[in-house]
Amino acid sequence: MEILLDTANLEKIRKYNDIYDITGVTSNPTILSREKAEFFPLLLEIRSIIGDKQLHVQVTGSTCEEMVKEAETITDKLGKNTYIKVPVNEEGIKSIKMLKSQGYKVTGTAIYMPQQAMLAASVGADYVAPYFNRMNNMNVDSKKALEEITWLFEHYHKDTKILAASFKNTHQIMDALLAGAHAVTASPELYTQMVESPVIDSAIAGFGADWEAVYGDKRIYEI
Repeated sequence: MEILLDTANLEKIRKYNDIYDITGVTSNPTILSREKAEFFPLLLEIRSIIGDKQLHVQVTGSTCEEMVKEAETITDKLGKNTYIKVPVNEEGIKSIKMLKSQGYKVTGTAIYMPQQAMLAASVGADYVAPYFNRMNNMNVDSKKALEEITWLFEHYHKDTKILAASFKNTHQIMDALLAGAHAVTASPELYTQMVESPVIDSAIAGFGADWEAVYGDKRIYEI
């Protein structure tokens, strides 16, 4: 199971990289635009924070030629461990095929249907990124769709991993993992919600009160 941060906010990346054993960071043009920063300086700062961990960066071109040129520039600036995110339409599939033949690491993104994932896997994509919540918004059963992708990859012996994305709550994250996703990428705040809640706070406070009733404010290392 792999955990990635779906953000380009430097403060959040520093914080959550210290807390969790993250696999890396994903970005897209929308996420990057929120930071109102220069494109490559921002990504280079992210790279400096996460080191050799995965960094997924999306191309913006609409043709195979444009996407491949952008991929060359991205990896020249950010290193070969950068995953090139390519939208899975026909030009994207053509681009994934070409990029994989040249040794690039590629993530097929904007996945709304299992057939997109299968076609991306057929040309060697390292990851496919199904949009879990967005599929729900289209009246698609997201969990079933991920189960179908999982079955297809296992049945046809594809090494492509499922990197589920686009979540609005923690329940969706767990549904994606239970449906077979190898990895999830989500906003840092959703990971916080997974381990912090009033009931958890209450339990921890109760332990603290019981300890203090006997040992006062001493810590274990002071006894």
